[in-house]
Amino acid sequence: MKYSPLFTIEIDHDYYTVSKPGLLRIVPTEATKKLMSGAGLIAKFFQNKLYVLVKHIDDTLPQLALANNFKLQFFLEVIGYNFTQITNYSSTDPYNKKLFFSNTNSIVDGNDKELEDVLYLHEKLPTFNAASEYKYNDLVRSGSDTAYECLAKVTAGTGNLNNNAQFRALEKVSYVAEGTSLLFTGPEKTMELLPPAPSVTIKYFQYNTGTQLFDDEIKETVIGPDENPTSAAIRSVLLQFRSLENNWFPEGIYRVTLNAQEVYVYFRLENDYQPYLGLINIHNDSLATEAKYRILKEDGSFYMVAPANTEIDVRNFKIRFAPAQYVLKYVCKSAAVTAITDDDGIINFTKLPVSGTEFQSSLPVRMNEKAIESVSVAFTGSPALQKTKIPGHRKLSILNDENRYIISETFLNL
Repeated sequence: MKYSPLFTIEIDHDYYTVSKPGLLRIVPTEATKKLMSGAGLIAKFFQNKLYVLVKHIDDTLPQLALANNFKLQFFLEVIGYNFTQITNYSSTDPYNKKLFFSNTNSIVDGNDKELEDVLYLHEKLPTFNAASEYKYNDLVRSGSDTAYECLAKVTAGTGNLNNNAQFRALEKVSYVAEGTSLLFTGPEKTMELLPPAPSVTIKYFQYNTGTQLFDDEIKETVIGPDENPTSAAIRSVLLQFRSLENNWFPEGIYRVTLNAQEVYVYFRLENDYQPYLGLINIHNDSLATEAKYRILKEDGSFYMVAPANTEIDVRNFKIRFAPAQYVLKYVCKSAAVTAITDDDGIINFTKLPVSGTEFQSSLPVRMNEKAIESVSVAFTGSPALQKTKIPGHRKLSILNDENRYIISETFLNL
């Protein structure tokens, strides 16, 4: 009996330079488990990759009891205890905001998400805009699709990708960022109205496969003088994902406007009640408008590899995370320490004006699998103390707002 991959989903994490990331896993939802069982599909997650396998008759025709317009769903779950410590991603609202991955076109601009011939499931990084404000750890990309990470808070109108004190170019291109997250909801969702108003028009829009935008209006609700005769300022409204005939909306993404306010919401009636970082949708229907993201043709055969058309074109999808970056800081017992040097010659340390006992890296250091091995310490009245091992770190926030720097602080008994 021969099985071939129908598609794969690989998790990349730039913290891991040698070994495979053991931080996340991909598991099918309960509904997808039943669908796959009835269709003769097998899902196996090994190391950092999900394999969805199918029994097939020959190279062109799978033995698949599944319509060509299928949709499969998977949860992206965190299994590594140190995921938040080594990853440049933190959700502002992990209970309601989840990452959303799909082989359909981008929510943001309607375009496909391929970069450098790689089929990503997450949104592209936002394009840098000099007029925007940026925060420490923000990820952006240039017009030539080079990724950059923000090294410090940048006020609006002052940003420059060529300023090495503000931004650092990355060796990769596409990473998961805040733009990949969506507000998830069940049948109802209370939303704050910004700004408050005496009346509000709520419109719900579905995805339009013709325009490849969320511009297909399916419902409108108006709260006006009849519902609010005193013209009191409405500060919150209740979104209801039912049609005017009181039928549930189909599961999926909706663009909702509240007057001039706009929000993208993922409606999911049935919750599997599992903690998860994100939801992955693999479509083979009209939502996957780009052929390279589709898996089966209308006749049930595989899309083939061009130009020979002799092998199964396995869809290899990717999800990539960037590693966290830390400002390294050494705290000494006395002011007799005059300098700290990274023996690898990569990190520069500056002495802080705090009793002359603190040294901090001039730029954030990207976390990677190979830890900094040693530093040298210049000590008054003594030769340089070399090969001082880095004993580990603990996190210390020196600011309390969203722009806080995360510091790896080490105490030296010198």
